[in-house]
Amino acid sequence: MGKAKRAQRLENVGHYLTAFVVFLKGIDKVGTPGKGLYATIFLLIAAAIVFGTVFHHKFERHLKHFKAFVFIFEGVVMAIVGYLYMKEGKQYVQFACFMASIVFFVATVIYFRKAKTAIH
Repeated sequence: MGKAKRAQRLENVGHYLTAFVVFLKGIDKVGTPGKGLYATIFLLIAAAIVFGTVFHHKFERHLKHFKAFVFIFEGVVMAIVGYLYMKEGKQYVQFACFMASIVFFVATVIYFRKAKTAIH
């Protein structure tokens, strides 16, 4: 397996793990009275991440920096999920979410640096 193929698989695993975490947060909100809207939003976000991962090649043809938009979107979502865990009084899981958020933002910077050097 080539380096690019392996990198793409690892990237996909990251997207699926993010979708899984967001999905679990949505399921958690389903059981909370008065949080049905939040549950629906989280479940839709998880579905959108999976959908975007499965069909990323098609979307990249229509949106030049689709990958960067996904990284930014996932970074924001993971920061929100981390904040919610922190607000709920969790002890450690929010730090994993915040770290994932930072990693997505760093990946965005790396993506744009590589795109810039590819142009020149």
